[in-house]
Amino acid sequence: MASGSRLTELTNIIATETEKIDQFFAKNGIPHLSFDPDAPADFPVPSSNAEIQEARRTIVNATKELHDLMVGPRETIRWMAWSYNDNLSLHAAYHFNVAKAVPVDGKASYVEISKATGLDEVNLKRLVRHAMTNRIFREPNEGFVAHTAASRLLVDDSQMIDWVGLCSADFFPAAAHTVDAMVKYPGSQEPGEAGFTVAWRHEGTPMFMEIGKNPARAKRFGGAMSSLTGGEGYEVDYLVNGYPWADFGDATFIDIGGSHGFVCVALAKKFPRMKFVVQDLPKTVADGPSKIPPELSDRIKFQAHDFYTDQPVKDADIYFFRWIIHNQSDKHHDFYTDQPYGTKILQALIPALKPGARIIINDNCLPKPNTVDMWDEKITRTMDVTMLELLNARERDEDDYTELFKQADPRFKFLGARTSKGCRMHIMEAVWNPEGAATQLTNSISQKL
Repeated sequence: MASGSRLTELTNIIATETEKIDQFFAKNGIPHLSFDPDAPADFPVPSSNAEIQEARRTIVNATKELHDLMVGPRETIRWMAWSYNDNLSLHAAYHFNVAKAVPVDGKASYVEISKATGLDEVNLKRLVRHAMTNRIFREPNEGFVAHTAASRLLVDDSQMIDWVGLCSADFFPAAAHTVDAMVKYPGSQEPGEAGFTVAWRHEGTPMFMEIGKNPARAKRFGGAMSSLTGGEGYEVDYLVNGYPWADFGDATFIDIGGSHGFVCVALAKKFPRMKFVVQDLPKTVADGPSKIPPELSDRIKFQAHDFYTDQPVKDADIYFFRWIIHNQSDKHHDFYTDQPYGTKILQALIPALKPGARIIINDNCLPKPNTVDMWDEKITRTMDVTMLELLNARERDEDDYTELFKQADPRFKFLGARTSKGCRMHIMEAVWNPEGAATQLTNSISQKL
């Protein structure tokens, strides 16, 4: 198709879908979208409205394609090559607390902001005006700064502030040194030899261990992960509503690496017959009970456990991992075992498993090329590259998960990956099948999926 006809096609798509959303907003009394500081921080239509969300996604992808066509390949590559400067101006705004020096409902001069932040006025102007090109802050009249909806998040949303700090201060140097790490440690899949460890000069000590040494850094990491895992497409409601949990009746659910148990709380509220054990590091589980609603405390218990060691809870019905397996590389260069880290985690379950026990992984699943829209694919593949930067780990596709369970033990029967519309995560599922045949429960649930 000629480029001109594609331009017309894209503009027609954008016009049609925008009209659909505009009419929906008008009919339901939803204010027009804007960058004003009091505008909604999120798209103001719930993910459950499939029609409007589909229109929105269509617009996002069509406008991106139209933009790229009009900019052209050479200019796209030219300016992509220094897009790291977007991170720089955002990092500066975070580090110097610029957003909190600007009144939410007013404006502040560069002189006033400089005094409040300790950042010299010349560099303040340069960095803030660069951030403005990303619609972070605005300059209503020369010499004065006011908020946009984006910059206001850096005042009001503590978890987003942690996310910006983690990505710009901790992760960005890791990305900058990932090629260095690949040159220094060719083909390494050890977490202590990743870009993060090279950047921060603690080679041999994996990221999580290093961050854990600093309470403030660890606290920021926790807040950032809460921001990500509660973000669009990652909401726990997709997990709660996207699997037939009720068919397990009074099942015991083991949440391995489950932090403070937010998944178990969400499931416990909807499935009153289920019982839960949240396993994590000792410091994490020590705070866990205080995060659980009192009415659920008799059904949600906490237990310290290292998931590389044998699973202590035997004969449970479900062993669950969320945001865990993607932190694991394929190959563990252990002189004695030479086992993959992910395989080691699954093998640690085996002594505790009863026939028909479910292993459920709630994580990203890489799509086959050209099978999902570009917006989602960019996010998921960026997550994959981030795992490389931080831990020499990876996201996996469905074939990779098949191989992972096969390597762990042929008695794991992998049932595949599935997701819900609008969700950016998948459920990867296997059943422990030591006799070569699934139990009646396994059959009945599988038929419903």
